[in-house]
Amino acid sequence: MSYARNLLSRGEEVVHASRQHWFAVIARTWLWILLAIVALALLLWIGTNQPVLDNEMVDGVLTVIAVASLLGAAAWVAFVMWDWRNQEWMITTRRVIRAEGVLNKSMSDSGLEKINDARLDQSVFGRIFGFGTLDILTAAEEMGGSNVADFPMIADPIEFKKAMLDQKEMLERPDLARPRYQSPGPAPDMQRAEPMAPRAGSDRVAVHADEERLVEAPAAVPPVPVEPRSPADDLASTLERLAGLRDKGLITPEEYEAKKTDLLERM
Repeated sequence: MSYARNLLSRGEEVVHASRQHWFAVIARTWLWILLAIVALALLLWIGTNQPVLDNEMVDGVLTVIAVASLLGAAAWVAFVMWDWRNQEWMITTRRVIRAEGVLNKSMSDSGLEKINDARLDQSVFGRIFGFGTLDILTAAEEMGGSNVADFPMIADPIEFKKAMLDQKEMLERPDLARPRYQSPGPAPDMQRAEPMAPRAGSDRVAVHADEERLVEAPAAVPPVPVEPRSPADDLASTLERLAGLRDKGLITPEEYEAKKTDLLERM
């Protein structure tokens, strides 16, 4: 577990992490690397059984110095790389943190709400290889205080600066920040809305129960009784139709009287 992450407060999360570019390791160790190359070349020369100054004692001293220089250079380069690996320059939901050190740890942090400005310097090589120096101006620096807030030769400085400014804006305007613990999920299946039953004690309970009984078992409608028609009613309706035909001129009065007489005789 990293040193800086153990010091995060409750609910604080890391949103971006970085460290110095690997060019910073070369900048701190290039003299030692050159010394190691010279020492290795001297050992190879002495190892060819060709005395350097025609003196075995001098060759022995040079061998000891070359071995010591080679081991010292290798140890220092390893220590610098170990220190580089322990650098933790990160942005959390609340702070900008700079933690470093191998045995003796050093940590400084600045609240995002105290950051007023940030200046980024990139050389031509920095733009090509992706490193630069980021200086953060805080409220403590404006008041004359000392605050270690600069990040020399930081890797991907543009991404670090953008993440810092974005998180600062989200902290100042919470409506722009979606909770990190919420992740978008699939939309729930739509269900057909059904009417809710009335609550107990409502005056609609009895009506609702009656409606359910009507839906479940509709009441049978009794058939309308048909009264039998008498022969006199049939004769009267027939004579009315014949009279209508006579009035329209479809039959003659003689035909009407003959048909009338015939029907009366059948009764």
